[in-house]
Amino acid sequence: MVDREGDGSGWLGFIAGVVVVALIGVAIYTYADAGHPRQQAQIELNVHDVKLNPPDIHPPSPPPEPSVPRAANDGA
Repeated sequence: MVDREGDGSGWLGFIAGVVVVALIGVAIYTYADAGHPRQQAQIELNVHDVKLNPPDIHPPSPPPEPSVPRAANDGA
């Protein structure tokens, strides 16, 4: 049989480490937000009303439709 040393102390140390890391995380989060209320940026834009006319675009005419040779129509 294998002799086990420490029985459950490995898991106990692991859980204690997780608790310590969690407490440090909570402390950092609390310190970062404590006493520093979040502020919203206020932006004021003074823009003149500008009326732009749409551009005059003249698209080209579409290409002609393809035609089927007469021999293809008469073969039915």
